[in-house]
Amino acid sequence: MHLYERPRGQYRGLLSAAFVFALLAVVFLIALVSTQQRSAERETEMVSAAISRGIVTCYAVEGKYPPSLSYLYDNYGISVDESRYAVFYDVIAANLMPSVQVTRIGGGS
Repeated sequence: MHLYERPRGQYRGLLSAAFVFALLAVVFLIALVSTQQRSAERETEMVSAAISRGIVTCYAVEGKYPPSLSYLYDNYGISVDESRYAVFYDVIAANLMPSVQVTRIGGGS
């Protein structure tokens, strides 16, 4: 045996701890990304629901569906961040509820 020779397995505990730490960090990052995606989906659903409520309110108050999305914005206090969401508003007929589709633009930030 040499005087300055390291005993075998000296770093085994340190390597195990580093591996466990790295594994926990990866699991945390995956959970964080998943939470952000669910949050973005929920925001899109809330925007769509707000527009739908505005359409129904307009019909209840005026007896007709709003002719355009800008009419909802101007008269019913609906606001949408157009840099984050694209809203497709399709009027089929005056007596049928318009089709509304809200899509998140890009990755959003």
